[in-house]
Amino acid sequence: MNGKFLTASALAATMTFGAIAPALADGAASTRNILIGGAAAAVLITNYNHKKRAKQEENREQTRRQASYRSYYYNHYGHYPSEGQYRNWYYRNYGMWPSN
Repeated sequence: MNGKFLTASALAATMTFGAIAPALADGAASTRNILIGGAAAAVLITNYNHKKRAKQEENREQTRRQASYRSYYYNHYGHYPSEGQYRNWYYRNYGMWPSN
């Protein structure tokens, strides 16, 4: 109980004294922080979108490879490969396990 009270007191003090500092800031610092924050957000959003599109492209390519292999296997053997056969083939040919 004492630890919870101490933690709550520390958080309350931090919020109280932390609220005083922005009131003392001048306009230039506020504007600078807004611009820096906006630039950082723009970079993070761009980076996230780039990584998301790369992952989507990787998934489309993997799906295309899977469909191609399953079609080949069906035409050659008369039935579709099991999931394990597909995963082993993918690993042998591309050096990594498929994500699905």
